[in-house]
Amino acid sequence: MSTVMIRSIPNFQSGSGSEPRGPRLVTGHFHGSASASTIEFAPFRLDTVNQCLWRRGTSGDDERVPLKPKPFAILRYLVDHPGRLVTQDELLDAVWPDTHVQPEVLKRHIFEVREVLGDDPRNPTYIETLPRRGYQFMAPVRKAAPAEPALAEIPARNKIVGRDRPLGDLRDCLQKALAGQRQIVFVTGEPGIGKTTVVDEFQRKAAAGAPVRIARGQCVEGYGGKEPYYPVLEALGNLCRGPEGDSVARILAAQAPTWLVQFPALVRREQREMLQREIQGATRQRMLREICEALETITSEKPLLLILEDLNWTDPSTVDLISALARGRGIARLMVIGTYRPADVSLSHHPLKAVKHDLSVHQLCHELHLEALRQGEITAYLAAEASDDSVPNGLAALLHRHSEGNPLFMVAALDHMGRRGFLSCENGSWKLSVPIEEIDLQMPEELCQMIELQLERLSEEECRALEVASVTGAVFCAAISATAANMDVENFESVCEELSRRRHIVRSADRQKFPDGSVCGRYEFVHALYREVLYRRQFIGSRTKLHLEVGNRLEALYSLRLSEAAAELAHHFEHGGDPLRATKYRQLLADTGVV
Repeated sequence: MSTVMIRSIPNFQSGSGSEPRGPRLVTGHFHGSASASTIEFAPFRLDTVNQCLWRRGTSGDDERVPLKPKPFAILRYLVDHPGRLVTQDELLDAVWPDTHVQPEVLKRHIFEVREVLGDDPRNPTYIETLPRRGYQFMAPVRKAAPAEPALAEIPARNKIVGRDRPLGDLRDCLQKALAGQRQIVFVTGEPGIGKTTVVDEFQRKAAAGAPVRIARGQCVEGYGGKEPYYPVLEALGNLCRGPEGDSVARILAAQAPTWLVQFPALVRREQREMLQREIQGATRQRMLREICEALETITSEKPLLLILEDLNWTDPSTVDLISALARGRGIARLMVIGTYRPADVSLSHHPLKAVKHDLSVHQLCHELHLEALRQGEITAYLAAEASDDSVPNGLAALLHRHSEGNPLFMVAALDHMGRRGFLSCENGSWKLSVPIEEIDLQMPEELCQMIELQLERLSEEECRALEVASVTGAVFCAAISATAANMDVENFESVCEELSRRRHIVRSADRQKFPDGSVCGRYEFVHALYREVLYRRQFIGSRTKLHLEVGNRLEALYSLRLSEAAAELAHHFEHGGDPLRATKYRQLLADTGVV
């Protein structure tokens, strides 16, 4: 059965003529493939047409899971043959035909697949290792019909709150695009803030309004960042497989042959061979020029809304295309929406950073930064769930305090309360099973994993500084935390400033003055959940030692007025394994009348 794979175009040269450039989609036979349909094994869905893996999230939405080509091929072969032994030799022949590969390579890729699935090899849910023989896929597998190649219709959501302004701004930009004034819009915000939700809602409304073509592509972490034009190719592929695909393919044939050859299913074999001869020696500059001209022609027939998600993982070629489209002088009924996380794009080496800044300076793009939800907006969200519009007193405040207005964190907290039996929505009304003040919201495992992924991108020094800071408190002082982190104060502040500027995990707070008159910088975690994950990930022994070191430093800094820090000192010495000093400072609190 034929599938889609990505390879480079032979003889497709860069401007320097040094190496092959550009991805190419070619048809091929996947050894032993049983079906080209979607394969489901809860909570995952393997899309064999677009060669990607999806996971069903806690909110019911599907999330794309990054998976490199070889691990994908291994996973697909295993799910195509569930419930039986797949020997190592069989798997090597299937994934690396006519190529000699050491078994260690297979084991490494199996490890990557397990890591993506969250599968424990000692207690597997999906892939069981049969020692010295091979592997067996254990989970129940269901094969669904192939997805409709056209862009799927997005259902309406009736619980979008706090996003009227960005949706209105997007609507205004679309009106300008319909009038021929090309628009480049970046929708930005921290993880979980609702970028995709806003874009989905806007896409739904755009599709229901004036006639417009919609093409959507998504960057993929690691893999997508290495393939030139990856999200654009995905978007164009969806467009070409849609109801007006023939028209788009004709325009690509006439004006962008270096792009049409990426989709061999759209052209006859002899035409493909002719195109390949024509583009031999083509440069990246030619590929960029061709698609810019083709997109202008496509928009002359019908307006085009091009959506590129997760540009924080994009490749330099896609950034060049965005820049070229923004700077084009011709009339184009084109609107490009790109979503990204500012913390990732702010890295000095990120290809989008300089381009985005330059486009902003020349007013060639718009940025819509999504802010956290206010408590009143969380109340409105809860009221929309209840037919009687009633919300238990204190519930919105609890969710706001725990999530700090991040919609993903808020929904995860709601789900967590439901699973623990604290909260339910019965007959259109919210019901609390325990008093609101007795609810102890713990971190859902899904959020913990998401934050852990962010922390994995930090350096060892940054992780050390943040772990010590998590012990110090939600607000922490460099003069106190630096000593426990074995760093000088200036270096600790420099690390925190960089984290504040690039990562958006901490932010600056008011400076702190000590009894001896010295002043030092303070910082606070952007979300209490970041602090909780950083605190929990440490061994108990390490935390105990850090509490003791923080207490010792705090005691030295407040030696002239210990009563001012007595509460903190009692806390740190209690958790630092020094009950005598903890009792001493609790007594000091009682003597001074502080509670």
